[in-house]
Amino acid sequence: MSTPVARDRAAPSEDSSETQGLAALLPIGSDLKARIRVLIVDDEHTLRESCATVLRQDGYDVTVCGRGQEALELLKRRGFDIVLVDLYMSQVDGLMLLRTALATNRDTVAIVMTGNPSVESSVEALRQGAFDYLPKPFTATHLQILIGRAVHALLVARESREQRTA
Repeated sequence: MSTPVARDRAAPSEDSSETQGLAALLPIGSDLKARIRVLIVDDEHTLRESCATVLRQDGYDVTVCGRGQEALELLKRRGFDIVLVDLYMSQVDGLMLLRTALATNRDTVAIVMTGNPSVESSVEALRQGAFDYLPKPFTATHLQILIGRAVHALLVARESREQRTA
């Protein structure tokens, strides 16, 4: 069982790459964050709720789901901008959810997380379209930075598509 999202022990130093990463993400306004729909799918209640708490405090519109089958139904009914999915769950495989999320909404940014990381699973997740691969456990700051990067990628993809169709 994975541990919940760890609170950061100390603030990053001003010269650290984490601080520079956060500074690059600061322009995401609260009005934009409130319009970003995030789906978190993990069968581990504590981790799922920890991630949701961090992202809700940041202002994102977060939906959580503990079962893969339920997530498949949600993906069919409602579009999500970012899907954070556990790789290994009972019932439905995380890669199947990844494929469904990407097929349902071409703008979706999918992030695969796992408590059992391997080179093989990371390569396969990225090959199937994952934006990133997140080994557990991870810190709240790491999650915030990754979601910020995903938002930026989402916005760039949308803007690029709009320019092509204009």
